[in-house]
Amino acid sequence: MLVSRPQTGSFFLTTSSSSPAGTPPSAPSTAGRYFRLKVVGLSREQEDEFTTSSFEIGAAGVAEDLKFVQADLRYDPDVVETPVLDLNVYFETAPSEDALLQLQGLYPNVRIELLSEENRDWLEEWKKGFKAFLFSKPFWIVPSWLKPPSEAPENKDHILYVEPGMAFGTGTHETTRLAAGFIVEELGRKLPESLLDVGTGTGVLALVAKRLGVKHVIGIDNDPEARRTARENLELNKTDDIAIPDKNIEDITETFDIVIANIIDGVLTMIQHELNRTLKPGGKMILSGVLTDRESEFYENFTKATGLKLLEKREDGEWSAAILEKPKA
Repeated sequence: MLVSRPQTGSFFLTTSSSSPAGTPPSAPSTAGRYFRLKVVGLSREQEDEFTTSSFEIGAAGVAEDLKFVQADLRYDPDVVETPVLDLNVYFETAPSEDALLQLQGLYPNVRIELLSEENRDWLEEWKKGFKAFLFSKPFWIVPSWLKPPSEAPENKDHILYVEPGMAFGTGTHETTRLAAGFIVEELGRKLPESLLDVGTGTGVLALVAKRLGVKHVIGIDNDPEARRTARENLELNKTDDIAIPDKNIEDITETFDIVIANIIDGVLTMIQHELNRTLKPGGKMILSGVLTDRESEFYENFTKATGLKLLEKREDGEWSAAILEKPKA
């Protein structure tokens, strides 16, 4: 129950930058919109009470803006717990002015701002801007809802259809392009018998390897949604001989001629010994997802820990990728 206190604070009702021009801030339209109460400067001791008060005036959800710190190259960030925190409180319909005034009165030390924001189908919005493009010569990536453009190759094996779903790796990101470039070049020099794609995402890199002629290709991902998306993309591309098992890298017992891992560098550090274990002696490893501002330290530590030899590294924007070789037994 809300308890009255002196109403010494103030609150603000605004519309987000995506709102139509001319909408009166005191009476925003609710059609196709939701409301976010931006809360700044709440003490940690007030969090539970404030959350309860928010639900009492009709909130649908409350989220804290968390702060993280990453102490080393491992992707193992820690939450920084501060004495003062910021919250976002979500409403399907706007809370009344009286309720907000009462809430502000209970917490005069806190800044409260009510924002009216537009509901959007962000996947559909994103699709509008996702066009077919040259991925890594000769391969083109074509969204599943479009036809190949006239400049795309006639060879259908060089057309990769992608339905992104919730998985990473549509081919637009620098790390995916860097990895694909190494795959195309390495497989052009010598075609391996087997390849493991760690963190396969949409499965696009595994598809490139299979289209180039690798007989045995496995893609793994610890995200069930990514595995589902990868399988859908294989079906979309009429490819049924790439395995996407429900396994993590720790569960893989066989070894491969080539191992690919397009994953953020902190995770690469965490699984470096497993990556090395799955690579055959004399095999090649392609790593992508390394930030350039720490690539020197990363590659030095990775090669020292695994015994692999760094053959070449490349950069695209703020990202780095490399190809390494495991000594022959």
